Amino acid sequence: MTRLYEEVFTRLEEMAMITTRALKLDARAALAVKFNPLPEQQEHEFAAVEIVSTAECSGCYDYRDGACFERETRQDSRRVQ
Repeated sequence: MTRLYEEVFTRLEEMAMITTRALKLDARAALAVKFNPLPEQQEHEFAAVEIVSTAECSGCYDYRDGACFERETRQDSRRVQ
């Protein structure tokens, strides 16, 4: 279980770095690494997920579209990059 945890966490960190770069988010900001399915997407088999979040926004990845997108933390708007 420990090895699996380490592998998953390493992969999530990699996804967070890629998402941060793709969206040109400030890498120096306090980032929280997550794997959080978006509520409006949960009924689909492969949902968009929140990967990183800051005080201003969340960086997400949509498996179906193969694209990263940013969501404002204060507003629930979706901007595809």
